Amino acid sequence: MRIVLVAGGTGGHIYPGMAIAEEIERRFPAADILFLGSEEGLERDLIPRAGFNIKLIKARALLRKISYKALSAPFVSAFGFFQALRILSGFRPQALVSTGGYASLAAVLAAKLLGIPVFIHEQNVLPGVTNRLCFKLADEIFLSFEKSLAYHRGIVVGNPVRREIREADRERSRKELGVPTGKKVMLIMGGSQGARKINETVLASLSKIDGDKWEILHVIGTRDFGALPRPQFLFYHPFSYLYNIAGAMAAADLAVSRAGATAIAEFSIRGLPMILVPFPYSAEGHQELNAQAVAENRAGVVIKNEDFTPERFIAGLDLNLNEMGRAAKKMSRPDAAKIMVERIL
Repeated sequence: MRIVLVAGGTGGHIYPGMAIAEEIERRFPAADILFLGSEEGLERDLIPRAGFNIKLIKARALLRKISYKALSAPFVSAFGFFQALRILSGFRPQALVSTGGYASLAAVLAAKLLGIPVFIHEQNVLPGVTNRLCFKLADEIFLSFEKSLAYHRGIVVGNPVRREIREADRERSRKELGVPTGKKVMLIMGGSQGARKINETVLASLSKIDGDKWEILHVIGTRDFGALPRPQFLFYHPFSYLYNIAGAMAAADLAVSRAGATAIAEFSIRGLPMILVPFPYSAEGHQELNAQAVAENRAGVVIKNEDFTPERFIAGLDLNLNEMGRAAKKMSRPDAAKIMVERIL
């Protein structure tokens, strides 16, 4: 079996693609899996690190504001289309599965021209512009949220989560991270590039947090790690990037994060209560819709970016974590990758 997976740009697209690849390998150990990605995304590092082969093509995000990158995007993507056409012609896959990213439009167009079946997964409640274009060419569309059916046809399967996230052992992870017995762990993350508002608010709140009760793992992001001060508290542990995020999630009792769909899926499958601060400039407000779905399921609370102050953050820590954790677990869909692979076959 030969399958091409298109996944890139951010971890929100890459990690579901990895989860699907893992499920294909589980079912077919001899499967030949190739990832397609862009030269500008995180996939260059993350996918080879996970042990998968990847080929990179020229691709650029379709931006809405006028800029050099926005004006050049169609020409860059056209070049990427011919690169994808050459790669797919040589690899001859039986299907192409796209979880989104800069390279997805060029790859889907090339696959359709070659008569290769196309399957698309949308992580967010509201499909993005690129995926909406690709949907017209898809043989089947997979959705993560029931609410997505209000925007487009598709089969609701959930968001695939990597095996390492699902199977990480809580006690072993807490031991490896050096978490003192009896303390709760707060995992704070704002994405691969960081979230300035979340980072600043958390740093300003540290002196008011009960260090005897909480241990804090703070993924600051590569952009902010060197730019922001790092106060010295024994219970506070900052990271620019955390490759062992599976262990951190397994150890955690509460997650504070932006409202990316993949992060929500990973928190849910671990039964993690959430404090979500949606990115206010996400395309068409899709993070707010993702966060609303969590709040409606009573698995987390939502705080607007402008309202996320130290006072509001500290007040928000007084939560019924057990009840919210059960609700988070209930909204998870652990069989998402399995269902998708069965449908693709």
